[in-house]
Amino acid sequence: MINEFGEADNFMCDGSADYGPVEWAVVTGRIAPSVLFVRLEASDEKAFLNITDIHDNNLCSSPEYWPDEGERIRVCRLDSERRRIHVTRRESALEGLVRGFPTRHFAMPPGLGPIERAVVVAHREEDLLVRLVESGRECVLPADFLSFYQDECAKEHWPAVGERVRVRRLGVWPGGEVRVSRRLFTDGPVKPSPPPGFFSCRDNRVFKSAVAYTRTLPEAVVGRVREVGDAVSARDWDRAAELTSGNSLGWEEVDDFMTTYGWPPFTPLPDGFETNMYAAPLRDGGDWIDCLLWTEAERPSDVEISLKITPAPDAPDYLDAAIVRMRAIGFRYPRRHDQRPRPQGPGWAVLS
Repeated sequence: MINEFGEADNFMCDGSADYGPVEWAVVTGRIAPSVLFVRLEASDEKAFLNITDIHDNNLCSSPEYWPDEGERIRVCRLDSERRRIHVTRRESALEGLVRGFPTRHFAMPPGLGPIERAVVVAHREEDLLVRLVESGRECVLPADFLSFYQDECAKEHWPAVGERVRVRRLGVWPGGEVRVSRRLFTDGPVKPSPPPGFFSCRDNRVFKSAVAYTRTLPEAVVGRVREVGDAVSARDWDRAAELTSGNSLGWEEVDDFMTTYGWPPFTPLPDGFETNMYAAPLRDGGDWIDCLLWTEAERPSDVEISLKITPAPDAPDYLDAAIVRMRAIGFRYPRRHDQRPRPQGPGWAVLS
C-alpha cells in the first residue's frame, strides 16, 4: 500500500514472508533504476535486490545512493519461488521486524544538498570532474547521473569542459570524494516533505495499524520501556547498563545525542508517556519500540530512543532490552532531523 507521501506502508504489508539470517554480500552489477546484483560471500551464490529492497526510505532507494560495485553490504534472503535468490537490504528487515518500522521516515538523505551551479573541469573514464561555482569545491559527477536516459549518459553527449550544469550534492563517499547528481531534483525543490504543521501531531508519523498494535502491549513491556527511559534521562549509565544489553550505541554516544538534539534537563517519563510511543513486532518474538524522551522545556523532546524488548532466552518471564537507535525526529522543530545510525549507503556525511 502506498501512502500519501509516496511511501510503501510497510507496517500494513503481509508479514508472512520468511527471511533468512543476515549475511554479507558483494555488489557485482546493476540495471538502474530497478535491479542490483550481488554475490553472497558465504555460499558464493548470485542474488538480486529490487529497488524496493534497497532502503526503508524511498529517497534513499534512488540509484544515486545505491552501493558501488565491489562494495560489501549486509542482506537477508527473502523466501521466494523464483529461480534466482531474492535478498533485501532494508534496515527494518535486517533488524528483524515483521512488517517494517512503526514510524515513517521523512528526513532527506543526510548528504543531499541544494541545487547549485557547477562548471565541468575534466572528463574521466566513467565520470566528470566539476567545480561548484560558489564554493570552488571539486566534485565527482558519475556519468550515470547525467540523465535518466541512458543514451544521454554516453560519452559523446557529456557536457563539454567549461560548460555550466545544475547539480545537487549527494554527500561524501567513504574515500572522501564528494559526489553530485545532475538528475536528482535539479529542476526544482525537493517536495516529499509533509505540509507545514504536520509534525504538530506525532500520530501523523505513524501507521494506523502500528497505533492499534501499540495499544495492545503488555504492561510489563511498557514498564520496561519506562525503566530504561528514566535511567537514560537521568544519565544514570550504571542503572541503564543493568537494564540493557547488546546496545548498538555507547553511553557517550547516547549522551552526546541527547545534548545535541534535546533541551536539558531531561525528566522521567510522565504518566501517559506511551501515547508518544509506538511499537512493531519482531520476527523472533518481542517488540521494536520508538519512544520520545521528555525535557522540562519541550515535553516531549525531539529525541527518540528505539529499543528492542524481547523475552530472555533462559527466563521467558524476564524481558531483555537493547538500545538500537536514536533519532531527532523534528516533532517540535520540523527542520531539525538526524537519523542515527547513518544509512549503510554513502550519503552519511554532510559538508559544512
